[in-house]
Amino acid sequence: MSQNTSLAGSDLTTWQQLVFPRDYRNPAPAARYNLIVIGAGPAGLIAAIGAAGLGAKVALIERHAMGGDCLNVGCVPSKTLLAAAFAGLDSGAALARVRAVRAAIAEHDSVQRYRAAGVDVFLGEGSFISATSVRVVSDAHGDATLQARKVVIATGARAALPPIPGLAESAPLTNETIFELGTAPKRLAIIGGGPIGCELAQAFARLGTQVELVELLPRLMPADESEAAELVASALRAAGVQLHLGAKLKKIGRDASGRTLHLESGASIVCEELLVAAGRQRNLEELGLDAAGIRWDAKHGIEVDAQLRTSARNVFAIGDVASRLQFTHHADAQARIVLRNALFLGRARADTLVVPWCTYTKPEVAHVGATRAALTASDTRFTALRVDFKDLDRGRTDNTGDGYAEVLLAAGSDKLLGASIVGNDAGEQIAPLVMMMTLKIGFGALGSLLLPYPTRSEYLRRLADAWNRTRLTPRNARLLSWWLRRTR
Repeated sequence: MSQNTSLAGSDLTTWQQLVFPRDYRNPAPAARYNLIVIGAGPAGLIAAIGAAGLGAKVALIERHAMGGDCLNVGCVPSKTLLAAAFAGLDSGAALARVRAVRAAIAEHDSVQRYRAAGVDVFLGEGSFISATSVRVVSDAHGDATLQARKVVIATGARAALPPIPGLAESAPLTNETIFELGTAPKRLAIIGGGPIGCELAQAFARLGTQVELVELLPRLMPADESEAAELVASALRAAGVQLHLGAKLKKIGRDASGRTLHLESGASIVCEELLVAAGRQRNLEELGLDAAGIRWDAKHGIEVDAQLRTSARNVFAIGDVASRLQFTHHADAQARIVLRNALFLGRARADTLVVPWCTYTKPEVAHVGATRAALTASDTRFTALRVDFKDLDRGRTDNTGDGYAEVLLAAGSDKLLGASIVGNDAGEQIAPLVMMMTLKIGFGALGSLLLPYPTRSEYLRRLADAWNRTRLTPRNARLLSWWLRRTR
């Protein structure tokens, strides 16, 4: 961990005591559980408390901190830091607020809350003895052997370190350590131009840090539309972030003054701190999966079917340890599916979920469904309809005309295939489009939609009007003209 790290303070103590209390002793295990859940991140927490609420006898195992990445080192601290940076706080106050907010929310994910809900919480390392038996090992909290009819694996993922010479030796920060800094570094280099890298680059730049972001690909945020990514790149540059796109790192050195990143182009970057935000590695190596007959590999994680069942028929895997799309809300949805399938012999499917995502830079970028590139690659014909927020009256009144909303419809149809929204509230504005895709509602159903005026959500009405105009073919136009002449 960096020398520029503060581990003191009541907020830190409160948070630690809630999510991984040092004085906690594991309970005596029940003779048999309906469900053992390994991992207390968003997916595991929902599965455990949901099952207990239905009357099941549940054991929950966590080796590090209740709440997982989302509460402790992911969604909550990163979004808090962004908000604090844009609120004008200095770096010390902003990072202190991160810890205060995390401590305030930690009660919802705490050991005490889950014990009170009837869940047997075991702190320690969980691993399979067999498909129905799990060992918990903890010198501090007590060992145990648990038996269950069904098991859910929800161990999540962690920051991955790419194989760059000298990287591991340079003691880099990751999302797991950067939020414990006491103040922002003067110079920060970030490896990775995905959502985490972009969000933290903008936040630290706003806090006064000189940020340099290195991305191997020629653009940021490769999962999103290229225009959306370019708008984020422009916003980062405007905040003072130096972008090195299409840049390959040759090696990294470290001395008393900091780190030096050597690029294959011959350029070098000197920084006080180095943050790695270049992908995720699934937490599965210590689970003893082979003992349970569970198929897995390091790249794709645990193999599951559409019902989230592993090759061991009584074991399920949910969240980042098994999913291609690694989002908290996706893990939440999978946990609800697995409750039906594991406890009640349900056949609910996870492969039909409509999964949106959002990057919380300013402007925000939200997306759902297919992108232009994906549709083009699959030879799917589509129609693109777009509204620029600057053309809405609310955009003019509030001077918030940044960004746009674009939908991709099946050619000749009102069926929504994909959508992107870029703007300061994109994550909120995409909600009705997600609902339309989930419920299979086409744009033709929006003909009578009324929305408050003036609002940014008026983009929906504008897009519906644009779709209706596509229906006015030359033949239809001639028929309308004939009818109107006859009825004068």
